[in-house]
Amino acid sequence: MTTLNVPDMHCPKCVARISDALTAADVAFQVNLEAKTVAVDEAKVDLAISELDDLGFDATV
Repeated sequence: MTTLNVPDMHCPKCVARISDALTAADVAFQVNLEAKTVAVDEAKVDLAISELDDLGFDATV
């Protein structure tokens, strides 16, 4: 798993939006709201970053 930093993730609603989008994109992931990170399958990092960008979240490795 690769950890993405998502500093704009602030609340459970953010987590729900991210979870829905990554699930729909068939990306394996784990969200940590407290750390503001999303761990994703290494093979789908670019897809995950794109999905997060579409939601308005800046995600960096």
